[in-house]
Amino acid sequence: MLSIKSLDEIVIMKEAGKILSLIRKELLKFLKVGISTFDLDMIAFDLMKKNDVISAFKGYQGFGGYSCISVNEAVVHGLPSKTRILKLGDIVTLDIGIKHKGYCVDSAWTYSLGSVSNKIKQFIENTQKSLFLGIEQVKPGNKISDISRAIGKFGNKHNYGIIEIFSGHGIGKKLHEEPYIFNFDFVL
Repeated sequence: MLSIKSLDEIVIMKEAGKILSLIRKELLKFLKVGISTFDLDMIAFDLMKKNDVISAFKGYQGFGGYSCISVNEAVVHGLPSKTRILKLGDIVTLDIGIKHKGYCVDSAWTYSLGSVSNKIKQFIENTQKSLFLGIEQVKPGNKISDISRAIGKFGNKHNYGIIEIFSGHGIGKKLHEEPYIFNFDFVL
């Protein structure tokens, strides 16, 4: 069920979003060739402690990491590993979720380590463009399906495969709340 947030809840979630942004920016300083995804995750954990927040992911449905770090072919929810050492040309998605004053926020960002092909650069840029096209549809009178349609249409235009079992989602006291925003056109 969709939960309408109070002004006080929105203020807390904005605070959490600012903290999450600071953690991500600090973590980026360590996103380099030669680091393991486990070590990167432990740095994320230290940054969470430093900012007096806890991981929203650790223990969630049995997940073992403090953050999700997906490399190359891993679409989402990559489990940090001591044996996964980042190398030049890797595509890395940092998905970080935190709990602050009882509220969860999370975000995922994708980066390339060093030079990558123009095709991969374009893919990363286009996935971000599709996100913004979806956000443009968030306005009075529009439906969730308008957001999904904008994202899916752009992805299909570029012949990208759409992973239909994952979606964007609302945030709040739970990590995943309604509304769920799919990346493809659908009809209910």
